[in-house]
Amino acid sequence: MKSARKIIVHIALMLCASLMAMAQPQAPASKAAQPPSPSLDAVVAEIQQATQNTNLDLGRLHIDRWKADASDKAQFQQMADSLRKNLTSAVPVLITDVRSTGGSVSSTFKLYHNLNVVYEYLDSLTSAAGSMGKPDEYQPLNKDAAALDDARKHLSGYIEQAASNLEDKLKAATAPPPAPAPAATPKRIVVDETPTPKPGTQKKKKTSPPPQSSTPQ
Repeated sequence: MKSARKIIVHIALMLCASLMAMAQPQAPASKAAQPPSPSLDAVVAEIQQATQNTNLDLGRLHIDRWKADASDKAQFQQMADSLRKNLTSAVPVLITDVRSTGGSVSSTFKLYHNLNVVYEYLDSLTSAAGSMGKPDEYQPLNKDAAALDDARKHLSGYIEQAASNLEDKLKAATAPPPAPAPAATPKRIVVDETPTPKPGTQKKKKTSPPPQSSTPQ
């Protein structure tokens, strides 16, 4: 049991530096863009609900009462504090960035990457709560981890679809223009400029009467 606790603590320490870095607020993009699609709104609302519930349940933990060494309790408490800081500072900023860019691939991927780190951290803390804490601490966290996992999968699906649409647009923009249709050969018109004689105006040739022969008297 003690070796298992040490493994969990070791994993938590490895994730600590990454999560603390992601918790630093990032300036939202100032570039104006189209509002996000309804599907993205649903995903963002799901993320907000999952992260808010997780933050509340983390605040209800009594890690100081867990069946662990003092040093282990300190590490788990640091993990919980880092999670709450990320959920209340980094996540809202990243969501604002997603909304302001209309759900661009780059902004949604940043949010997705942060949620991956949060989920890994939360999963480790949930496992520790299950083995060292009380059931009323473990069960809410386990539910929160499942909800966060679903939310990040839905966000991943949105990113995949958005990237595919962007790729199609780039292909259409860089496609060579269609070859022009061959020009039709102009018809050659021959104009006869010889004047046509008018009927009835042609002069008839005069015929001379035959010479009269002279007969002797």
